[in-house]
Amino acid sequence: MSAIKRACCDHCHFLVEQCVCQWIPELAANLEILILQDSKEAKHAKNTVPLLCLGLPKVRCVSTQDQVALQKVLSQLDTSEWYLIFPCDDAIAIESVANSPVSRIKGIILLDATWRKAKKMYWIESLLHAFTAVRFTQPPAGKYVIRKSPNSESLSTLEACAYAIEQISGENMQPLREFMIKAQEWQWRLQPSSHRHYN
Repeated sequence: MSAIKRACCDHCHFLVEQCVCQWIPELAANLEILILQDSKEAKHAKNTVPLLCLGLPKVRCVSTQDQVALQKVLSQLDTSEWYLIFPCDDAIAIESVANSPVSRIKGIILLDATWRKAKKMYWIESLLHAFTAVRFTQPPAGKYVIRKSPNSESLSTLEACAYAIEQISGENMQPLREFMIKAQEWQWRLQPSSHRHYN
């Protein structure tokens, strides 16, 4: 006999008992957001991209498993209008873009994967090398404590997106962070504190 499927919210798509709709902020960022997502991350219960998609309307997510779709999307982007959020050797500090002509920036690309897989994704996908890469030099402390980070400066994909938007377009993304924190507390409220990773 097959297991009974648990009911999900029609809007946020989380289980009904984990519904986060009451905390979804009303935000509208000028920048478009493209997430290149590792297939395993898409299935990870602690991934923040579902929350990011709920909080911002201009998020597009493409699986790196679909190479045809991935390359099609990247080849259609104007490399002069998009930033890649990735700390490669020639990446510029995102904190310095406030002093540059950012009005032409249309969107940002984020790699949603473990650090090891993100590096592999960058080196394998040559189309990414055509974009101006930016790195964080003064990021805020990460608040997504239910998942282990490689170091104290690491941010979840949602937090990295929020910080990038603030630095590039000056829009306040604190409500997005607060949404993540409230959703985090609600969805993992029954988990023991030992499961949290305070960096």
